[in-house]
Amino acid sequence: MEQIQVRSEMKGKPKIVMDYNNTMGGVDRMDQNLKSFEIIKKRGKKCYRKIFFHIFDIAVWNSYVVYRKNGGKNMQLEFRLDLIDRVIEKYHSGLNVHRGQPGSEPNPLRLTERHFLEIIAPTDKKLRPARQCTVCCSKRIENGKRIRKETRYFCPDCDVGLCITPCFKLYHTQKDF
Repeated sequence: MEQIQVRSEMKGKPKIVMDYNNTMGGVDRMDQNLKSFEIIKKRGKKCYRKIFFHIFDIAVWNSYVVYRKNGGKNMQLEFRLDLIDRVIEKYHSGLNVHRGQPGSEPNPLRLTERHFLEIIAPTDKKLRPARQCTVCCSKRIENGKRIRKETRYFCPDCDVGLCITPCFKLYHTQKDF
């Protein structure tokens, strides 16, 4: 037991607690500072992602500590934002990120030519074959599921199934489908 002064009186504190407080202060301080910049939430992520982002967070913290020891003046948030800007500036210049479906021509053929509906021809296996309507299937109901509607008609030029009304007209007059 070691004696320490707490306010105006002397109290005993176990040596193991004193050793812990003297050596682990930096780790506790790091955990305390990283908590406010937590990248990954605790639920819903795979274990290896949590581990990767935690190690990444520790690396950023260590670079911040070195930055401060070398005379840096920024607070941790400003340091992190500056680090993000520098990484984007260095590595983003050569990347062309395109998300979603690839773009098409300025005016797709379905908007410029004349199209006519045809009935899907019967085959040996199906007397009344059907396809899913492209326009109806692009819509979603309240719970986020797609509407599935089959039709016996299709546009042979575009090779898509379409309901007679209003889907045929919508598909051939609106740009985004």
